[in-house]
This record gives sequence, structure tokens and C-alpha cells, in this order.
Amino acid sequence: PLRPGQLSYWQNYGKFHVSLMKAWYGPNATADNNWGYDWLPKLDVPAYDVLRMFEMMSQGKVNGYICQGFNPIAALPDKNRVTAALGKLKWLVIMDPLATETSEFWRNAGPFNDVDTANIQTEVIRLPTTCFAEEDGSLVNSSRWLQWHWKGADGPGETRTDVRIMSELFIRLRQRYQAEGGAFPDPLLNIHWPYKIPEEPSPEELAKEMNGWAVTDMTDPAGAAIKAGQQLSGFGQLKDDGSTASGCWIFSGCWTEQGNQMARRDNSDPYGMHQVQNWAWAWPANRRILYNRASSDTQGKPWDPDKKRLVWWNGKAWTGTDVPDFKVDSPPEAGMNPFIMNPEGVARFFAIDKMAEGPFPEHYEPFETPIGINPLHPQNKKATSNPAGRIFDSVWESLGTHDEFPYAATTYRLTEHFHFWSKHCRLNAIAQPEQFVEIGEVLANEKGIKAGDRVRVSSKRGHIDAVAVVTKRIRPLMVNNQTVHQIGIPLHWGFTGTTRHGYLTNTLVPFLGDGNTQTPESKSFLVKVEKL
Repeated sequence: PLRPGQLSYWQNYGKFHVSLMKAWYGPNATADNNWGYDWLPKLDVPAYDVLRMFEMMSQGKVNGYICQGFNPIAALPDKNRVTAALGKLKWLVIMDPLATETSEFWRNAGPFNDVDTANIQTEVIRLPTTCFAEEDGSLVNSSRWLQWHWKGADGPGETRTDVRIMSELFIRLRQRYQAEGGAFPDPLLNIHWPYKIPEEPSPEELAKEMNGWAVTDMTDPAGAAIKAGQQLSGFGQLKDDGSTASGCWIFSGCWTEQGNQMARRDNSDPYGMHQVQNWAWAWPANRRILYNRASSDTQGKPWDPDKKRLVWWNGKAWTGTDVPDFKVDSPPEAGMNPFIMNPEGVARFFAIDKMAEGPFPEHYEPFETPIGINPLHPQNKKATSNPAGRIFDSVWESLGTHDEFPYAATTYRLTEHFHFWSKHCRLNAIAQPEQFVEIGEVLANEKGIKAGDRVRVSSKRGHIDAVAVVTKRIRPLMVNNQTVHQIGIPLHWGFTGTTRHGYLTNTLVPFLGDGNTQTPESKSFLVKVEKL
């Protein structure tokens, strides 16, 4: 049941979400009284995430692919499978500031990319873009901060921004539709496109659009008058009657009538709580910690006034070092609970209907498990790996077993490199020039491997050759009374860039996805190790 004071809060959320659903799914989308998500239309279609896209590509069901700021041959699991899929395209467009392995997947690079170029008929078109340091814009981090940055230099040669490329593509498509017609024309012909330079909307214009503005003269819930064209101060001013518009409601507040909140650089911390409320802007509502009402007790006083003084009840309203994530005028005695996005108002130890394999947490082994069973359910082989995991029928034959590939492997990043970008930078290449794998001292002694030896690490999908780094920091584990050795494999090398060329680490990784996020199992798969 809803607590006193909760109904109006949820009605506001529900009303806004219903307006979105009506816009997306038509006028029959409605909410029931619990303001949950069970009223969403159930679409009887598969999820077209990136794994499914490349599975369809491998079956010849995709003609072309626009790859914007993405290096799938290096980032997606099972490099050989992804390479074969790209080879079945008619055309591939790459938008990137760098020459990536994906843009050169067709090139025979010796053992690092041993392909038959003559039999790959995919037409590859490279559109060189500027990088983030060559344009103004915003970055968002895992703390939900939107931080504005300014151009450090112009892009080289004939590079163009992603925005300009996509805008010109849209304008040309619209011109074709205007002249010749076509299927489903409304999104192209009726889209709102008010930019000063239509071929290249400015980052400032786009940021203001994300924030939202008044389409007509209106009043907000507090009764304040807002003129048409004015920027909104937050998502609380958004309405479902067409009087407001916003590109992304959670970003509403990032660029108000007071200016660009993302560009703020005041790092003062008057309460010593490390909130720095005036540094950039955090979505939603510049709130730095979600559910921060939980930092106070039932009387509205901080549990720890010295270290966790986030929000408190001052006798009239909730205030504090952070923006209260709560109905600000609901007094403690009203009994409203802190976890406002859960209808019951309290935290959960289980997921109800939000996880494919839920609602209760359970342990599953990876699909390639070094111990062969789920030790929590040793008699039930069907419960070994996640029953909701994303695995296509064509993938089963590519999975290895612990009998043939006895060691666990995981991929990771290094301090000196950033994904597959920094191998193009000379100083990074000097700091970490050559591909290596980390092997624990105990396993290395068993295999007769010394630091500096070259080794081959193989999975059911393929192999990589690299220098061995023998380390004390990776130690054998005892799991279910079995000794499990682990191999560490940094991922930054490939057959482009300034570093010594190497193998793409994801050559080894199985083409699997988590049951909820579809994230690949790049952190847990099986390999064997041989000294070369």
C-alpha cells in the first residue's frame, strides 16, 4: 500500500510516464493504480541488441551496417565469428577518428588477422570523424555527472563531427522522401529541426534541447509563469499536454535560463561531504546520491552527523548537503519511506519482475566453468549456468569444456592504455608496447614457463600468442575441492596502431550474453596454456 504523501509523488511520475507511453504506443496506453510497469505493452518481438544483430549478420540477413564510434571486431566476443559476419555484408560504413580493426577487418595482417581478402566482397566506406577533444560537448560518468568540455583543437584534414555527418545524411534522406516518397515518411518529413545551421546543429543547441523548453506560454506546478521558448528548470515542469518538450527528461535542468549548469566548476565543499553541488551537474535534478533520505533516521536526523550528513528535516522541509531525493514537504511523522521508486518505499533483497532469472538471487557458473558443475546444485546439470543467458543455437558447438581447456581466464584493462584508442599514441605505446598475459607463479612452475617466455593461450574459438608475465598476485583457488588456476589477459592490442601488433583478445571469448543486459561473458571463460 502507498504511504501517506506518496500518492501525489507517484501520480506525477505515472502521469508523465503515461504521456510517454501514449506518444510511443498510442492513446490506449494507460496506467493502473499501482503506477508500476506492468501496463507497458508486451511486444512479441526479439530484442535486437548487438549480439542478435551480428547473429543475423552471420546468417546473411543484414545488408549493411553503420558503425559509429565502435570497434565490434575488438569489443564483441569471438573475433572470428564477428569477422565472418562482417564479411557477409554488402557494405559497411565506419565513422571513427582512427583506423580501427573493424575498418580493416578485410585486410590480411598475418597471424593477427589471417583472412582471405579476395573472398571478402564487403564494400567498406570510412568517414573520418573528429574526436571528443576536437569539439565542444558534454561527458557523463558513472556518478551521473554531466560535465561540459571545450574544444582543444580543430580536427585534422577533412574530418567532420558525428553530428554533421548524421545531419547531412538525414537531410539527404528527407530530400529523397520529399521528391520520391517512401515507406513510413512521418519521422523524416515531420521531425522538429530548428537549428541555425541545419547541416550541423551546435552542441549548445542540442544540450538545450535535451534539457527542455516551454513550447507555449504556461505555468508550472508552483504557479510560476513561463514564457514560450524559455528553458525549463527541471523535469518537474514537464507536462503531457504539448506545452513543453524535452529530448531526455532525466537531463532536464542541465541547461536552464541561468545558463549551462554542466559548465560549472566550483569545487567548494562547505559541509565536507564531498558533494560539490556546484561542480558540473548530476542527473536527475543535480542529485548526487539517490535515495539520500535513508541517511536520516525516522525522526529526520542524520544517522551519522559527521560522515553521512546528507539530508535532514529542519521542521518545515527536507534540506541538506544534497538535493533531497524525497517529497520535500513530507514530515517524518507522515511515514513516507525513503526508496521512492519502489511502491513499498523500502529497499529490496530481490528483483520481483525486473530480472529474467529472478526474482531471488542465485549462483550460476559461467557457461564455460572450470569446475564443471554448480556447487550449489551439484545434482542438477540444468542449473549449472544461467537458464536465461543469451546463447544462440549456432554458439553451442563453439563452447569448450574444462577437460580440454582447464584454466579460467579473464580479460581486463591496464592503467597505461584506454581500450583500443591509446595504442595509436606513441607515449602509451612506449609505456606498454607489447601484448602479454599474466600467469600465476604456481601454474608457471608446473608448465616450465619463465617471465619473458612466449606462450600460446587457446580457447575453443582460437588462440593468441603473447609474452608471459609470471606473477605472485594471481594465486590458485580451491573451489569445490578442485584447484582452479586463472589466466589474466589485457585487451588493448590489435593489428592497427603504434604498439607492436598483437592478437585481439576477444578471439578467445565465447559469443554469449547475460540474461538481462546481454553483456558478454568476457570475464570468465576457459583456456589452455602452452609454452612456445
